[in-house]
Order: sequence, then C-alpha cells, then structure tokens
Amino acid sequence: MFAFERTEWIGGILRWGYQFEPDATGTTVTESYEVTKPLNAFGWFLIGTLYGLKDRKTDLRQGMTETLERLAVMVRQPA
Repeated sequence: MFAFERTEWIGGILRWGYQFEPDATGTTVTESYEVTKPLNAFGWFLIGTLYGLKDRKTDLRQGMTETLERLAVMVRQPA
C-alpha cells in the first residue's frame, strides 16, 4: 500500500491510497481516497463557482479512472 495526503488550498485534506495485488497476468492496482478534513462552506462555494464542479465525488472518481488508465499505459510501454 502506498498512500499520501493532499491539503486543499481552501482547507480540506484528502488521503489517497494505492493497493497493489498480484494477479494471474500482472498486478491489480486499486486507487482509493478518504476525506480526512472536509472543505468548508467557502471552499465548496469556490469549487462550484470557479471550476463549475457540482458533484465532487463524481469528479474525484473520474480523476481516479484517468490516473489508473495513465498508469496502465506507462507500465505497458517497453523499457
């Protein structure tokens, strides 16, 4: 397991984790996150206003999918 925390500039903290498990053809990577300190109301206002994000959970999951897809591309490239 590899994990790190990221502090949002408005005050929230997210903990990201990556679990690596061997499988029949290589390694399965599972990405997860945990909100350890939620954004305050001002932070939610800014995210919605400046970035147009209305569904933060969906946005985070989409970002996770993109990260895992990029990781898969990188490990499949010849050394």
